[in-house]
Amino acid sequence: MPRPRRRAFALAGGALLLFLVGTSVQAGWLLVLAACLLGALLAGLVLPGRMLRGIAVERRVPAEAFQGEPVRVSLVVTNRSGGARLALDLRDEHLEPVRAFVPALAPGGVAIVEAERAAARRGVHEASDVVIGSAAPFGAAERRRRVGVPGSTIVFPRVVPLGELAFLESAPTPERAIHAAPRRGAGPDYLGIREYRTGDSMRHVHWPSTARHGALMVREFEREQTRRLVVVIDSVTDAAGAGATPLDVCCSVAASVAFAAQGAGQGVRLVAAVGGAPVSVSRSDPAATLRWLAELAPGGGLTLPELVDRLGEEVLGAATLLLAAPTWRANDPGTLVAAVAELVPRAPRVVVVLVEVHTFDGARRVPHLAPPSVDALERGLRDRGALVFRLPAGADLALALAGSPIGVVA
Repeated sequence: MPRPRRRAFALAGGALLLFLVGTSVQAGWLLVLAACLLGALLAGLVLPGRMLRGIAVERRVPAEAFQGEPVRVSLVVTNRSGGARLALDLRDEHLEPVRAFVPALAPGGVAIVEAERAAARRGVHEASDVVIGSAAPFGAAERRRRVGVPGSTIVFPRVVPLGELAFLESAPTPERAIHAAPRRGAGPDYLGIREYRTGDSMRHVHWPSTARHGALMVREFEREQTRRLVVVIDSVTDAAGAGATPLDVCCSVAASVAFAAQGAGQGVRLVAAVGGAPVSVSRSDPAATLRWLAELAPGGGLTLPELVDRLGEEVLGAATLLLAAPTWRANDPGTLVAAVAELVPRAPRVVVVLVEVHTFDGARRVPHLAPPSVDALERGLRDRGALVFRLPAGADLALALAGSPIGVVA
């Protein structure tokens, strides 16, 4: 159905006024003008629908993008009809709402509309419809039509170069976290000499000891243990907004710190609640890590304290355990501090990045902690031995993590 515009009411009012005046004064030319206005009104209600016939739209968009970076998107508009098409108004919401205008398109003509859009939200952006509208030729009414256009894009979380992070450096390993006693293996650290066993490499034969003991002796080494970073992401919920949300920031923290750890030679494991259970991934492929974070959706079914309580094998061998924790009301000081206190003995370092929900747009629509409660949460975590960083909306992640964590003197 056409949508009348102000001009339609103006034409109708003008035609009625001229008709009344013309009949009163018996002026034929006024009646002719009234008929012209009425004809323009009727044509303005009918012709916009014809302007949309035969119009096809193709979207050219990259399959992958990073959150916050500009993305060039092209709309290819083709007129497959036998008549000219005028005043085409295009509205596309893929990645970011954009409006474009094609003044005229000849029969068989093609128009390409290009624009840079900001990939404001992380996630998989499925193909969306393009709305085509026209009010030609008289602007009395507008007709709109939705056109299904393929072209989905996966938007990876923003990755911030972090350089060296103090909490990723080697730290003393308590016995409760990993084995304190040397474990035999093929690492670089020398343990001692023992008799040869079947399967030992001849490269490890210690010839002076062999000559002294009259039996084949080999050198023994300590098992090499790879340090591992474990990142736990709170995926219980999220806030709505046009820009980055708390969960988007958590995924950005996870990706950025994970790449920094891999650059330092550490293994990385990511953990989040999916479908009411902990799900962990250990990936060395950066593309696979980014895709997993891009596809992580809110509604995991477990609050962060519940997820922490269920962690078992996911934290084995962790040299650094990092929690990306938005300050939802479920992460109140009493509950989250108690959960983190159970983690501290299980890893050499426990780091908590508090994403301050109250600083984000749309935070008023979701339960979150007020600033005084966030302060109390920070103090409680610090008192339990965790390193704490606070991250408000729009903060520079590199600067936030490069400084001294709260409670630690530089």
